[in-house]
Amino acid sequence: MLLSRRPGPSLSGAHPPDIVPGMRRPLALLLTFGAGGALFGAAISHIPSPEDPALFWIGNFSAPWAVLPFLTGRAQGSWSWAAAAGLAADVACVAGFYAGFITADASRLGMPASTPTVELAITGLADWLGFVAPWVILATATGLGYGLLGWWWRWSRSLVAGVAVVAPFIVEPLAWRLYRGFLPGPFYVWLVELAVGAGALVWMISRLRLPARQRL
Repeated sequence: MLLSRRPGPSLSGAHPPDIVPGMRRPLALLLTFGAGGALFGAAISHIPSPEDPALFWIGNFSAPWAVLPFLTGRAQGSWSWAAAAGLAADVACVAGFYAGFITADASRLGMPASTPTVELAITGLADWLGFVAPWVILATATGLGYGLLGWWWRWSRSLVAGVAVVAPFIVEPLAWRLYRGFLPGPFYVWLVELAVGAGALVWMISRLRLPARQRL
């Protein structure tokens, strides 16, 4: 008697199925932007230098921290992945920026030289996590918010989303002026940031979808 065989993938050369269908691409994007965020953070952490005020302030601009999750969220197809990817990118950026502060040096940790290496490593990591915690919290909020704004911009070309990502370029110099009464660092550095923000705003407006009435 011949047994009927149900159609299905052959065991030879078969590829394991995805655990969650449709998860591979968004996960790959999340990991890619996360790695990019870490590399970006590590790169700009080497820019600030007390000897050059212009480089110092370029390395401490806040606008890139909004643009990165915005672009990350824009690349995703769903709002949930956009939020998660934006968060991952900004938190990874913080980790990359402050990675150089991790230490297992007993003298820097205020511990005896005879302290076991494992204990030094654990203490150093705990101190580092406490040090970066406020920035991680800020990066979490920024990453989630701008990740969602990037996704919103992709699907609606909303004026609100476009203005939100451009705003840090324009608001940051004005905020420093109001806070200190003057612009710290060379004036031309802030002028360049304002020019980039104005140019980005013009480009965003040109990309708006406004069929009958303005989308908000």
